[in-house]
Amino acid sequence: MAKEEAIYNSQNFKPNKKKVFRPPYLCYFLIILYSLYILLPLYIILISSFKSDFDATQPIFQWWPEHGLSLAGYRRVVLWWSMILGGLRNTFLYYLPTTLISIFVNASAAFGFAKLNWKGKNAIFGFLMLTMMIPGTITMTASRMYMSILKWDSSALPIIVPGLFGGIGTVFFLRQYIMGIPDDLIGAAKIDGMSDIKIFLTLIIPLSMPALTTQAVLGFIGSYNSYLGPLIYLSTNTDAWTVQLVLKWCSEQYQNLTNVMMAFCAVGMFPLILLYLLIQDYILKGISMSSGLKG
Repeated sequence: MAKEEAIYNSQNFKPNKKKVFRPPYLCYFLIILYSLYILLPLYIILISSFKSDFDATQPIFQWWPEHGLSLAGYRRVVLWWSMILGGLRNTFLYYLPTTLISIFVNASAAFGFAKLNWKGKNAIFGFLMLTMMIPGTITMTASRMYMSILKWDSSALPIIVPGLFGGIGTVFFLRQYIMGIPDDLIGAAKIDGMSDIKIFLTLIIPLSMPALTTQAVLGFIGSYNSYLGPLIYLSTNTDAWTVQLVLKWCSEQYQNLTNVMMAFCAVGMFPLILLYLLIQDYILKGISMSSGLKG
């Protein structure tokens, strides 16, 4: 008996170092490969934007400029700076309030689907999820006709108003997050006399702030990069162009100079990169699908 205890004593256990501490080389390789897949296009944009006119017009791509780095592309970007600032102003004017309102609408819908009991909840949620399977290109023509009937052509209303009502994709994400909040916490709030609206505003919103921030940032990034919608509705109204339309039009003036075109691309990416650096902690916290309050 004593011999068996000695065998199974944890103090006598010696792990196989070759198996336990073996580095996951395959994981490292895949991570490096995927990082290169992401970073190489970014490197190509940046290094091309700093090329001279001579290097930019070479038929073979150069991984490093033969004549050194140059600001020739950015000097031409400065010539269109007032137009670019106008596009940035319109973009933030159209999409920032829309994003904030839509994230509140999405959160309220997610709370209703996650924590409130009402007849037909699962059926309605399933139907809304089904609408995600319909490609946007199918409804594009009908949406254009509908906006034309409302006399909203050549205005920013078609890209602002629909976004105010949120989207089922964000509702689904927030619903999963809110479901992680304990029911006992909500039950205790109801015992104290709090209504569903007050519970939503004073409990759900603060506890879901990381997820709300993440979805707001991702939603704004998607709107900021949107090109097709503004192209359809704002192509004839140059004063209302978003930054993507402005950058596209400006870069087309220098089709033979890739350094100028890439400089416009770099300028367009800079606001989003700056935004990510400022709130990256909130984004990383909100990626988790669990609120961390389960117990």
